[in-house]
Amino acid sequence: MREALDLLDWEPARLPEPGTARARLTAKIIMVLSVDLALLGDSAEGLRLLDLADGFVAPVDRGVLLHQRAYNLWQSGRLSDALRWFEEAEPHLAANGPDYMHAALFHNRGSLWRDLGERHRALEDIQRAIEVYKRVDIPINRAKAIHIEALIRLDLGEVHKALSGLDEVREQYRRYAPELESFIDGSYAVALLHVGLWRQSAERWEAAIATQRLAGDRSSAAISEFWRAVAAFEWDNFEVAEQWARRAMNSLYEQGNEPMAFLARLLILQGQFDSKNEGPGFADKVQRLCDALEQRDWTLRLGQAKILAIRAKIRAGDLDGIEELLQEEPGGPGYDVLSEGLARCLATAELATARGLDPMPGLQTGLDLLDEYRTTFGSVEFQAGVSALGVQLSSKGLTHTTNHGTPADMLRWAERCRAQALRIPPVKSSAHPDALEALGRLRQARQELWDLQVEGKDAAEILAYVSELEAEIRDHDRAKPGPREQAERIAPEEIHELARSRETAVVSLFEVGGMVRAVLAGGVALRHVQLMPLADATELERRLGADLDALRRTFHHPERLRQSVEGSMRRNAAALAEGIWTPIADYVGDRQVVMIPHSKLAWVPWPLLPPLRGRPLTVVPSAEVWWRAVHRPAANGPALVAAGPRLVRADSEIASIGGLYRDAKLIRAERSDPEEVLKALDGASVAHLAAHGHHEPDNVLFSRLDFGLGPLNAYELLGLDQPPTQVVLSACDLGRSTVEVGNETLGFTAALLHAGTSTVVSSLAKVPDEMAAEMMIDYHRRCAAGATPAEALAAVGEHRPWHPFVAFGA
Repeated sequence: MREALDLLDWEPARLPEPGTARARLTAKIIMVLSVDLALLGDSAEGLRLLDLADGFVAPVDRGVLLHQRAYNLWQSGRLSDALRWFEEAEPHLAANGPDYMHAALFHNRGSLWRDLGERHRALEDIQRAIEVYKRVDIPINRAKAIHIEALIRLDLGEVHKALSGLDEVREQYRRYAPELESFIDGSYAVALLHVGLWRQSAERWEAAIATQRLAGDRSSAAISEFWRAVAAFEWDNFEVAEQWARRAMNSLYEQGNEPMAFLARLLILQGQFDSKNEGPGFADKVQRLCDALEQRDWTLRLGQAKILAIRAKIRAGDLDGIEELLQEEPGGPGYDVLSEGLARCLATAELATARGLDPMPGLQTGLDLLDEYRTTFGSVEFQAGVSALGVQLSSKGLTHTTNHGTPADMLRWAERCRAQALRIPPVKSSAHPDALEALGRLRQARQELWDLQVEGKDAAEILAYVSELEAEIRDHDRAKPGPREQAERIAPEEIHELARSRETAVVSLFEVGGMVRAVLAGGVALRHVQLMPLADATELERRLGADLDALRRTFHHPERLRQSVEGSMRRNAAALAEGIWTPIADYVGDRQVVMIPHSKLAWVPWPLLPPLRGRPLTVVPSAEVWWRAVHRPAANGPALVAAGPRLVRADSEIASIGGLYRDAKLIRAERSDPEEVLKALDGASVAHLAAHGHHEPDNVLFSRLDFGLGPLNAYELLGLDQPPTQVVLSACDLGRSTVEVGNETLGFTAALLHAGTSTVVSSLAKVPDEMAAEMMIDYHRRCAAGATPAEALAAVGEHRPWHPFVAFGA
């Protein structure tokens, strides 16, 4: 553009004569250059050039110039001024065109309305832009407008509609402008922020930032850096959050975008507050920034910033007039309103505590908001992630009830902090034709990948294709709307009475003040017991996990090495039993046990603890999950016994087990079809699956079992109409789970429990084939004779002290 101006002998001191061809062409070049300067972070220079061009622009081009002025003002955060110039440009563009600029006005003004918090006006303008782009046949600009429409849907809380729109945009970008596809990363990062998946959001933002920097788009890169800081802050990674926020703040100030720079500064202050490092005069600092944003008609995250100022005053003991400040309710739908509402509930609870009143109503209201929000998502991954948005609320509630409440209060609140996704009926997105087709391609790709790996050939290309297919299926799942319903809550008293009637002790573990604590049900009365430091317990869990993995590797190694590993396991198991079990042993007596572990103890192999060896025990994500599993009607279809390839005794194992059940359906190893297995699972009374499995900690819905014709993914289990009452996974470590930010567990076993299976028997470590076959034949023989899964597993494990099998559920 500058070279073009040189060719036209451009000199600011000697402007071209209005009405000449030279004047018109010079003005057009300046109008393009001004936008480039804005994107490069120099809106001030762009505006100066437009002011010069205003003196010689052709009347038919005036609408374009006014539009470009509005655009530059918008990019520098001067929203009200930008809106005024957009509105002045509209009649000029309507009369003189060009049509693509008329569409661009609706496009950019829609984005401006979004920044002003006027989402419905934004949606109206952007949809007008989409119509005009379609009429004038500019598909790439239409795709960009649909992209903005999807972001507005995100703001309105319509996440599943937004993700469907982003999928459409991705296809359009691939067709018309492949270089733009990477910009979808930032939009997906926004969606992931809205459901509490902070780590995944951070990864997407970093990809977007790299692309924007490479393209020279400093303006977008700085804003993305701000959102990367938000993801780190929400993840409680305050040091990283401050680094990104300072980088964004400096760049935004340099570009003249003061409002976004103020938000970056506010994020730094929020981190100081949450880490209790705010210093004197903190509330005034926050309030001054809020006032500066309001003066510029800024709305993004403003409500949350105001509540930060309120919370700072409460912490400082400055309580005068706080109630009035908290009366202001946010208006309209959307994630920002939800976030402000949750912050307001937190502040209300903190004010109550400061006044010596009960904080629980405020905390309860906040988690009720999250319950309703969670049901809008069909994706289990999103449902689980939403719990992360309420971590501060649930933590404060659990602390308060522990210090001031009864054991029933503690159990009730502990249940608000775990397995909330399992209260929502599954949305069967895997049954959709598009998902089924993609799953078929994924099975074929997985088989090809396995063949290449066995042959020692380069598998990079097919591995990338597998990842692409998994992303396609995951995106399809995430775009599904939720059922808008959830299971009723179960009162602690009902849980206690059910436990008593079944001669069972329910042990619910949680943490307050760095200590593991337990609420016990099923004895004479509900009881609260303080146990051991959580840090010590998690270290013992880590050591036991390492011991189990080492033991698996030493089954065929020298006896001295195996004994060394067993000695380590014996010491660690005894230490954990001393800290967790000894304080509650008298209460439990000789009852069966239902263990509800803290999320950081999700991988403890509880049957390995010496006092629990030979005792019927199940592990369950929450007491409510156990209660519902007990009351769930049992499936009564034929048993399914299926095997996968590459197991030493697979076919003989399933033949022995199949013979224990009348009319059992047997599926043998080499030609076992995952689709046939999935069909046979529906309605089966019991299913035994002897197949190698893979837990995918970074992609849990694609944790899988290997069958002869391909894998069976955890994702597919959620499509079962009537899952088996009991499922046994005998040759893999699919008892492991990934604990997401919101302390929700995800994985193959969790997927079965979510689908409606009452009991899953699976392993926390890989098991030698012969040991698994021997144990499982004995286990099923006892179940067929009438033992419960917990009783049967306890009996077969009593003389195999280091087996890693656990019964999950009821």
